[in-house]
Amino acid sequence: ARLDQVPLDRGDHSAEEHALLAEHIVAYRIDGPLFFAAAHRFLLELTEVADVRVVILRMSRVSTMDATGALVLKDAVEKLKRRGIVVMSSGIRPGQRQVLDSVGALELLRHEGREYATTPEAIRAARGHLEMAGVLSAVPPQRNTTASEEAAR
Repeated sequence: ARLDQVPLDRGDHSAEEHALLAEHIVAYRIDGPLFFAAAHRFLLELTEVADVRVVILRMSRVSTMDATGALVLKDAVEKLKRRGIVVMSSGIRPGQRQVLDSVGALELLRHEGREYATTPEAIRAARGHLEMAGVLSAVPPQRNTTASEEAAR
């Protein structure tokens, strides 16, 4: 599995990535098959060194997931939650639901309505959560969609 931070397109997006991280949000796109612990280790290590409050798991590009991969994902979600980090997901495909459900991971990702169809929806929800928690200031209503949200569409 390969992990990339938001946004979806190929350009140099360090400004958008840093802007999300400054908001205590990290969004990971998991590409390819999810069979092993690379994603698990990377997520846990990053959240130890950065002040991350929300992790968004972008699942739409996971091509294959077996029970072992689903268990690894479940373990990472549980560990992040124990650290007080909110875990959200976006783009879970129909074929992934059965294996995630079989190991109990789907229920963790759906907890409190934290499963979203798209990454921009998840980013908006993450910001809303952090505003309610007092971590972020409320955003003025006239705020436009960010470049990273547009790119993720």
